[in-house]
Amino acid sequence: MRADALERRNTLIKAARAVFADRGHDAPLDAIAAEAGVGIATLYRNFPSRDELAHAVARTTLAEVRELAVRGLDECGDDPEGAWWRFVDAVVELRMGALVPALVNSLDELPPDVRESRELTKSTVTEFIRRLQDDGLVREDVVPLEIIMGIAMLTRPHVLMFDDTTANLVPRLITVFLAGLRPDGAPLPPPILPEPAVQ
Repeated sequence: MRADALERRNTLIKAARAVFADRGHDAPLDAIAAEAGVGIATLYRNFPSRDELAHAVARTTLAEVRELAVRGLDECGDDPEGAWWRFVDAVVELRMGALVPALVNSLDELPPDVRESRELTKSTVTEFIRRLQDDGLVREDVVPLEIIMGIAMLTRPHVLMFDDTTANLVPRLITVFLAGLRPDGAPLPPPILPEPAVQ
């Protein structure tokens, strides 16, 4: 792919993530094209369907989360608590909630490379969370998937009427969520998944 074509494609992916985050997965595709500064025909030449565009956003974001987890592991030796907060802040900035519709489909409905990327990202984040649990920063009765899904749920597109009056809502909710993940947090109800807690 030519450099200019690749740049245009990446611009569309970035625009799609921003629009999905602001307006949800069903946002009009022409809004994404406008955000990217291209015509709707250009969008369709690159991504013939909404699903293909959503999967491209998923690929990009999963790779970024994976890189953040690797960086967190590298930084844990010197400053594990700082590494944890930096990871969460960066994941929140990605507004992962916009990805939920693209990733909650059954595995059989996702392209093989997206399935592979999702599993690889889950494995890398799990390694990072286990390290934080070993360091006493994250309670041991939660599984990494619950943490990532919690952040995703808190960063999903919210009702637009709240935007002007609750600008600090997501940061406050994330802080409350992280406080509950500390080892001295209140006891949890039964797990939501049949997956055992990390030991």
